[in-house]
Amino acid sequence: MPLRGSRQRWRCRAYKKREYLMLRSDSNIWLLLQIVCLLGFSSCEVENPESESDLPELPYGPDLQAAIGQVLSENPVGHPLGLSAAVIVPGYRPWSGVAGYSHDAVPITTDMIFDVGSIEKNFQAALVLELAAEGRLALDDPISNYLPDLANVDEGATVRQLLDHTSGIFNVFEHPEFPWIGTDVEYSRHWELEEVCSTFVLPPYDLPGRVQHYSSTNYLLATKIIENVTGHSVPLGIQQRFLEPMKLRHTVVSMGAVPTLGDAVAHAWIDVDSDGVLEDLYGIPRAWQASLTHPVMFSTAKELARWMHSLYHDRTVLDSSLMGEMLTFPEVEVRDPEGGIYGLGVVDYSNLLGEEAIGHLGSSLGYTAAALYLPEYGVSIAWLINTGENPQDLAARLMRETWASIMEVLEIHRHRQS
Repeated sequence: MPLRGSRQRWRCRAYKKREYLMLRSDSNIWLLLQIVCLLGFSSCEVENPESESDLPELPYGPDLQAAIGQVLSENPVGHPLGLSAAVIVPGYRPWSGVAGYSHDAVPITTDMIFDVGSIEKNFQAALVLELAAEGRLALDDPISNYLPDLANVDEGATVRQLLDHTSGIFNVFEHPEFPWIGTDVEYSRHWELEEVCSTFVLPPYDLPGRVQHYSSTNYLLATKIIENVTGHSVPLGIQQRFLEPMKLRHTVVSMGAVPTLGDAVAHAWIDVDSDGVLEDLYGIPRAWQASLTHPVMFSTAKELARWMHSLYHDRTVLDSSLMGEMLTFPEVEVRDPEGGIYGLGVVDYSNLLGEEAIGHLGSSLGYTAAALYLPEYGVSIAWLINTGENPQDLAARLMRETWASIMEVLEIHRHRQS
């Protein structure tokens, strides 16, 4: 179906720019989320209209498997990198496939989880929308209603403007001293919100509502707003409202706790010291990541594809009015020259990819992820790679070529059926 709102396409800067470049053409299981019942949090039951076991196998699954295998075979890097992908085509059993390795001689499996980076923002935006529908916050309220005064944060910006990146608030990733990659990064450090803002948030880009500029700071602030209005964490809200009803048992979210699931977690590979050699960052704490940007989410490709399909194709996650809000892309006076267009926690990638496509990309230390819905096809796609950020060109190439390979298979078979 057509997307609501303006059709201008742009891309965004800094941290988000690194994610866009990937597709450009040139201690206990999350501390177990110990609270089982969350007062005031509703659960939307999401049921599959058809039993997957009753559906036929996707006839071109072998072609998709060959396509992702070719991506890795054509990009030898001397390191045990792997790729996990999933495709959901209406009328067929969901397909998932893997290629390559997690580490040493341990191959990637379809149930291995990867850090999905900023794809978490899509879940978090859905959570905010449900809270708004319940009257626990209002999208067009100024954030000063829910947050204390913070350095360089315009208190007149609204909750909506946080979610669609029109707040004008500076992106912490653009600060030259932002501690993201390097041998001196304190991975176990928890940063307080006030400390993050006073240290890494510079003056705003512009007044709220005038420019759309991707900023992870927006979702850091949204995280605190959710905590303040509910008295509970974002991970718990996502778990109760979405993961449990949808039975997404391989998707876990936390404020930085590391999953201790052994080989069920794909190892993360990154060149920490920029010496040209990828290091294995398996098991490193991610408290710094969650407290500087947004909660940490690990998932599988097949569960991300299920989320995309339930949210955008089946429309069983949010009601129609909330979906209308999510898929409204704002008009602004000043467009980011890097491009990109944001709704509430969703990106329209159509101009960038040459196909009508919405969803989100993710990039974190040692991982790269994509989860997209293609309205013209009715198809949902997700793929995950266990390297990212540094060296950026490797992650970008693998992401770009995976997209191209999957789309080639989809297009060939669509033409055969028409």
